[in-house]
Amino acid sequence: MKRTLSSGGKRTWALLAALCLTLCLLAGCAAPAANPGASPTPTLTEAPAPTQGSETRPPVEVTESPAEGTEPPAERLVYVPGYEKYPATMDPITTRFPVERPEGVYFLRFVQTPEESGYRLMLGGKDAADPVTVASFPSDVYVDRAFPTEGGTLWVDRMDFTTGEVSLLEISAETGETLREVPFPAENGTVLGFFDLPDGSLGVSAMLPTGAQAAFQMDGEGKIAPLAAPVNEGMNFLLNMTFVGTAGSGLPEGECLAYDRESLFAFTPGSTDRRELLRWADIGVSAVNTMPLGMTEGVIRLLDARYGEYITLTPTPESAVPTREELSMACLSLQGAVEDAVRDFNRHSSEYYIRVKDYSGGQPLTRDVQDRAITALNLDVASGAVPDLISLQEGLPFRSWVAKGLFRDLGPDLRGAGIELLPQLERIGSVDGALYMVSGSFALLTAIGSRDALGDLSGWTVGEAKALAASSPDCEGVFTSTVTRDFYMNYLSSYLEGFLDWDRGEASFDTPEFREMLDYAAALPVQGPAVSSTGDEEVMGGKALAAPFSITSVKQYQVRDLMYLGKLVCPGFPMPDRVGTLVYMTAPMAVSRTTRHPEGALAFLLSLLNEQAQTAYTDLFPSTRAAFENQLREAMREPSPEEGYREIVIMSNGGQFLDPTVYLWDESRGERQPKAILYWLDDNGSVYREEYQYALSEEQRDALLRLLDASQRSSSYDQVISGIVREEAEALFAGQRSSEEVAGRIQARVELYLAEQG
Repeated sequence: MKRTLSSGGKRTWALLAALCLTLCLLAGCAAPAANPGASPTPTLTEAPAPTQGSETRPPVEVTESPAEGTEPPAERLVYVPGYEKYPATMDPITTRFPVERPEGVYFLRFVQTPEESGYRLMLGGKDAADPVTVASFPSDVYVDRAFPTEGGTLWVDRMDFTTGEVSLLEISAETGETLREVPFPAENGTVLGFFDLPDGSLGVSAMLPTGAQAAFQMDGEGKIAPLAAPVNEGMNFLLNMTFVGTAGSGLPEGECLAYDRESLFAFTPGSTDRRELLRWADIGVSAVNTMPLGMTEGVIRLLDARYGEYITLTPTPESAVPTREELSMACLSLQGAVEDAVRDFNRHSSEYYIRVKDYSGGQPLTRDVQDRAITALNLDVASGAVPDLISLQEGLPFRSWVAKGLFRDLGPDLRGAGIELLPQLERIGSVDGALYMVSGSFALLTAIGSRDALGDLSGWTVGEAKALAASSPDCEGVFTSTVTRDFYMNYLSSYLEGFLDWDRGEASFDTPEFREMLDYAAALPVQGPAVSSTGDEEVMGGKALAAPFSITSVKQYQVRDLMYLGKLVCPGFPMPDRVGTLVYMTAPMAVSRTTRHPEGALAFLLSLLNEQAQTAYTDLFPSTRAAFENQLREAMREPSPEEGYREIVIMSNGGQFLDPTVYLWDESRGERQPKAILYWLDDNGSVYREEYQYALSEEQRDALLRLLDASQRSSSYDQVISGIVREEAEALFAGQRSSEEVAGRIQARVELYLAEQG
């Protein structure tokens, strides 16, 4: 739904920005907005039984003792999570912001028919099936939240597209009539949710125009005043603060339950202090994909969009719940692949859970943040505070730590569990025959080109690449125009292992080959073109020889070869030894040699490497031999007519650079069902070319296997060595030193560093 707001100065722009954020949340590009829960329940004295039909897991965090002066429960209570599938009708996209009450589930839905366009407030059963309309809203207003009260009414926040004004509506649940309208001033920001307060008044959480969160209290006369609460300070950590109850779950009278991105917590309205009750990550729940439905008799119900499940959090006497052992994991920055793996493990393991320490503090991993994170982790390791698991992201001194005996040899563990890695993954993760690093999946970091210009080239040096570019009539450079000096130097960091011999403690940066790479970097532009074409366009048009690229799966390799008319070659990054393709591990892991829970650490690794997990890596290369061979077999299998085909749409600006003749993999296309179809579009979005992709050919398979065999190293690098190279190279780029002088200084500093590590 697209509308134009009238002019209204800063206020209208703030409202528009908030509206865009909300729409973005619905589209899945940020945290889905959370939703208010049920009204007050009596203070719990006996723990209710878990919801029937749900799968339960032990908790990892317990509630703290009640505040002084309150009546404590008979026994300390902990939250036990349970999981059950919800029906497809409970779709969190169309069933927006559901709130579960005894009479059913209230939710909002946008309806667009020839007769009607606008939002409806609806009431359905537990699964939101067979809903009835409570109230309808015209198309010129935007409705974002609905909150039922004990008095048989609902509060709704509404924004008028014409004026940009926001107001809170109290609606009769029985008739749908608007009983009153309370303006919500623009300086209060955008409404994020409603919640009950212990005194019976209404609470409102909001995002201020500054991006910070705030809480407000509305009294019976409709007066809105600020309310002190432990809200988040900025949008970087924003998850709509939602209060799911006021009492129950063993909480003292007057406390509220709330949650943010990290945890479920309790607080007293009017105070910014909070008591953490449960960390979401410890039970495998992502608050980004979860919204509360409500709380009944102390049992909290959540809707998990990622897993398509209801989650129940049942307060249970601590003595009745088995405990789990904690495993610690360190990471420079919590990558999505690692977060997903930890969440899945914590959700399903009955014996262990993983607590992650993010050394970046949740900040974007800039070079400065990365340096500080590595320093902090190194200090912990040096002091003996070695975590059970380490996520070996780029920049960490893997080889140095191996030399210090930090890691456990994982080879015997995996062999005992019947896990066989791909030989390339085994080789890259091993040092002196012992396996120290594994990953659930991987990609290939390389550079791609066309056989028309490169022949069957599988590797090259900088000199060879420059000579080939100079001999090509229309070629403007080795790489595409987006490869600037800084881009090249960042790329080079992943290849520095090729100049190191850790076993001997030697480096080879003072060589003509490395000086040639520095000179090539110095000749690259500092900035890319203002308007750049796609890398594929430049390569296939003959303006560049190669484009940096990451091949993530068999399917992606096949599609890329199709885009290059069956002429894809992968020479990789120019290197002296012509090994220009690297293995990028998506979530490389190592286990501490001194871990107190080797069985738990192995259980986590097996959760990445077992058959079920490896089969799930359909969009990545799996790491085990069996799963990789299965991916190859599936790609080479001819699909049956009943399976049909999947559609792949390539939106290409100026797509006319392709050969205009129709290129087919098989002239008998009418007799075979295509596995995929690829559309090429011109500037006007019109389809002018169709290509049909069938099963992976033997030639494609063999080419991919040769590329994998040629990938001799990991893309992992040591941030200290990378920093030395970049620091010294600046003198060359500024014209202060020659490449020979710079290479010599790099060699001396790296040799000193290697000696210190030995």
